[in-house]
Amino acid sequence: MPIRAHLADGAAFEAEAIRAMSTAFELACADLQIYAGDQRGREIIATRIIDIARNGTIDAAALHKRVVAEALVSV
Repeated sequence: MPIRAHLADGAAFEAEAIRAMSTAFELACADLQIYAGDQRGREIIATRIIDIARNGTIDAAALHKRVVAEALVSV
């Protein structure tokens, strides 16, 4: 799963949470047109998703919606 590459060694998430974060990551990258070659952009999206998940939001749709909304506001 692509988001795994962005998880620090000490990051502990259950498999279900990682699946949700991975889904949100892929959807957010697609919506924001951040493609595989844009490693920095993908790192930013993954980091934000992980941060939000650490604060208790594990739902893929909620993660996706929040990250896309935040990115569009900052543009």
